[in-house]
Amino acid sequence: MIAFRKLFAFAAAGLAIGFAAPALAQQTVKVGSTPTGIPFTFLDTQSNTIQGVMVDIITAIGKDAGFSVQVEPMQFSTLIGALTSNRIDVVAARCTSPSPASR
Repeated sequence: MIAFRKLFAFAAAGLAIGFAAPALAQQTVKVGSTPTGIPFTFLDTQSNTIQGVMVDIITAIGKDAGFSVQVEPMQFSTLIGALTSNRIDVVAARCTSPSPASR
């Protein structure tokens, strides 16, 4: 199960970068994230920054591809609207599907 989650996280990050291709020309990619999904994204109270696996992945991809990352904290409900209105370039947040029993 953990291996699947890692694979999914890397696939999601790669897909996100694919959608952010026009933003790469900007050299800084704005990443919308919610600080509520430990270990994926969370607020580090000592540095007052969003940290977590999703931030680490997008930052590593940016370092490899030659762009910087600016993480924008947002409420989950505003992420898609911010993405479609070009306020952010990529979403890096925990998104899960409800279990079949709760559908």
